[in-house]
Amino acid sequence: MITASDLEMRHRLEAEVPPFRPVAVQLLHLAGDPTVSMRRIVDLLRTDPVLTGGLLRVANSPLYASRREISDVQHAVTYLGLDVIRSLAVTAAMRGLVDTRPNPLAVAFWRHSLATALTCRRMCRLAGASSEYAYTAGLLHDVGQLGLMRVVPEYAQIVGKAVQRGERLIDVEARAFGIDHCQAGRWLFSRWRLPLELQSVAGGHERPTPKATRDRGLIVLVHAASLVAEFMGFAVIPPARDIELQDIAAAFEDEGRPGLLESLPALVEWALLKVNGIEMSLSL
Repeated sequence: MITASDLEMRHRLEAEVPPFRPVAVQLLHLAGDPTVSMRRIVDLLRTDPVLTGGLLRVANSPLYASRREISDVQHAVTYLGLDVIRSLAVTAAMRGLVDTRPNPLAVAFWRHSLATALTCRRMCRLAGASSEYAYTAGLLHDVGQLGLMRVVPEYAQIVGKAVQRGERLIDVEARAFGIDHCQAGRWLFSRWRLPLELQSVAGGHERPTPKATRDRGLIVLVHAASLVAEFMGFAVIPPARDIELQDIAAAFEDEGRPGLLESLPALVEWALLKVNGIEMSLSL
C-alpha cells in the first residue's frame, strides 16, 4: 500500500534525482543482444560526449589497467569488448549521479558502491552471473540511498543515530521518510527503464527473500558483497556493530560457503587496493 508520504517522496525523487544517462540504459539492454554490432555501440556512445569522456577516463584507471592508453571510443570497444564497455559506461554514469550535487556522504557512497561492485565481480560464480553484469549490479544497488540523500540533506543526521542504536537502516528510513532506499531504488530503476533484474537487486538486496526466484542468486551476491564493503570500512552509515567474516559467509547457501572464509581476506586486500587506486586516478 502506497501512503501519502511515500507518494510525496516518490514525486520528490523524480523531480530532484537526475535520470540515468539514456545511452547507459540502452547499453544495459543491448549487451544482452548477441546480434548487436560493434559499430552500433560506437555510434551510440558517440551521441553522448560527456558519458564517453567519463568512460575513457575510467577505462584508463586502475579498474582495468590497460597496458596502453585508450584514447577513443572505437579503440575502447574493440580492445575491451561489449561486456566491459557496458560496465565502464555504467561506472561513468554512476559517477555523474554522485558528482551532480555536493554531498558530505558522496565519497563514502562512491567507495561503498565501488567496493561492492568489485567484490561482486570476484565472487560472480556464486551467483552464476557474468563478472561484468555482477559488477554492474553491485555498483548500482544503492542508488535509492543516493536518491534519499539528495532529497533529504539531513539524511545522515536523521538516520545515523538510530542505526548506531542498532536499528535496521531500512526500518529507520521507512519511518522517517515513508519509503526506504530499497523501495526508492526499485522505483527509480523502473522509471529509468533499467533491466528488471537490476530493479530486483535494488529492491531486495537488504533483505534477500528465501523464496527461489530467477534473480535470487544475484540479489544474495550483492547483499553479501555489500557486507564485504562494510567489513572493509566502506559503510555510508556505519552499523551498530562491526561486520565479521562469519556474517558474510552466512549470507550464502551452504553450497557456496566452502573455502569462502579462507578466500575473503585476500579478496578484501585486493578490493582495498583497487578502490584506493581508482579513487586517486579519478579524483572524486
